[in-house]
Amino acid sequence: MGKLRERNSHIWERGDRDWYVEPTRCTEQLCQHEDFDGPVHDPSCGGGNIVTALLRCGYQATGSDVVDRTGGAPWFTGLSDFRTCRRKRANIVMNPPFFRGEGTEFFIRKAISVTSGKVCAFTEARFLFGEGRATGLYRDHKPSRVHFVTPRPSCPPGEFLEAGGKATGGNPDFVWIVWDRHAPTADGLNWLS
Repeated sequence: MGKLRERNSHIWERGDRDWYVEPTRCTEQLCQHEDFDGPVHDPSCGGGNIVTALLRCGYQATGSDVVDRTGGAPWFTGLSDFRTCRRKRANIVMNPPFFRGEGTEFFIRKAISVTSGKVCAFTEARFLFGEGRATGLYRDHKPSRVHFVTPRPSCPPGEFLEAGGKATGGNPDFVWIVWDRHAPTADGLNWLS
């Protein structure tokens, strides 16, 4: 009988407003496989990890959110509730609030309705599955690509990090789901490492 491995992962308490922080490497990995024509906006930018990674990768990027957690970053366009926003965007890259999947789906549908280029949503892999999305979101808007993020990232609540906590031992698997207006047909799954 083999030895049991000690579990080195965390299950976080629900974060305020479902604010979870992805490592910047996840966006850098995305940029190795996706190009963006025109500016990129993150409508749920939190502290700005996605935006700062996009800027480092050479893209013109901005962010907004319902709370300013950026400390006055020059790329922050101000407080904005994406649920009521009507502004058109070239591209949206985001880690939307999950709210049991309903927030993520709403943000994706909203992003698709206001975007002329690509929508890239960072979410738990389990979001890919489920009859409701199979017969709803994915029937209405079939993803162009899905990129699995490896190694598994740790995405703790922002409040945990602000209190001095360290992101270690991620538990769920994460993906980037991409809707591409310029190449709308799915061309397969990709493992990012």
